[in-house]
Amino acid sequence: MDWNKAKNIFIAMFLIINIFLSYQLYTISRNQYIYIEEEQLESIKQYLAKKNIQIDATISKSVLITPSIKVKYHEFDTKKIEELFFNSAEYKLTNTAQSFEMKNNDISIEVKNGIYVSYKNQAIDIKKEAINEEKCITNAYSFINMLQLNSGNQFTKIKKVEKGYVRLVLGQQYAKMSVDSSQIEIIATEEGVVEAKINWLEWIKPDKRYNIITPVMALLKAYEDRGPDEEHVIVKQIRQGYHFTPNLQEDSSYKLRLEGSLSPLWVIESDKTKVYINAYNEKIE
Repeated sequence: MDWNKAKNIFIAMFLIINIFLSYQLYTISRNQYIYIEEEQLESIKQYLAKKNIQIDATISKSVLITPSIKVKYHEFDTKKIEELFFNSAEYKLTNTAQSFEMKNNDISIEVKNGIYVSYKNQAIDIKKEAINEEKCITNAYSFINMLQLNSGNQFTKIKKVEKGYVRLVLGQQYAKMSVDSSQIEIIATEEGVVEAKINWLEWIKPDKRYNIITPVMALLKAYEDRGPDEEHVIVKQIRQGYHFTPNLQEDSSYKLRLEGSLSPLWVIESDKTKVYINAYNEKIE
């Protein structure tokens, strides 16, 4: 056997395989992204400028094609609230068609539609003085851990240190994109948590993947009906995300449908407002 010839054949085979695999990876990458041309972006900016809209946002030239997701909200009932916050302590329970409130001399908790929780601890006073930030943050996360919520896709949206307390806002995300309708906001001191507002998703799962519109098309859709004489708008950010508003069940006037599918959105934030554009059907949510 001519080993030199055989060696050259093997080398050629390896090169062909590497080229094939590289092409496959490139194709997969191309199929997962959409791309925006610079000329198209500049022409859209000029068009919107005639409508008195200034684009200060950074717009990426490549955009990930994200899937729709399935979600379910974490539900809070009176039994769960009693176990978490009152244990064997006495409390007063007040029910309405869409909410309930449980409170005693120190703690009051209101739950709307089973998912929106407002917590207040009147036994803790906020002292307008310097604080131990680490201790406040520890108290905030101890409170969150006590709630036994899904924390796998949790991220910090805001952490602000004030005189006497720390304000911590946590969000949820999928594929590094914020699910804007899920959030925990906490006011914590060195003594404990003074206030909290909670609405949180129990789980997030991927669903189907379709082509999405570009952020350029989302900008056009958001402002297509504006006239040139309307007030000046500065677009500060445009990003991908998800947003879910639970709907009422058909067989009930008050109970929410806690599960649903979310389509990816373009979230356009300006100095005036926030606009959500469905990335599949171009509708304003």
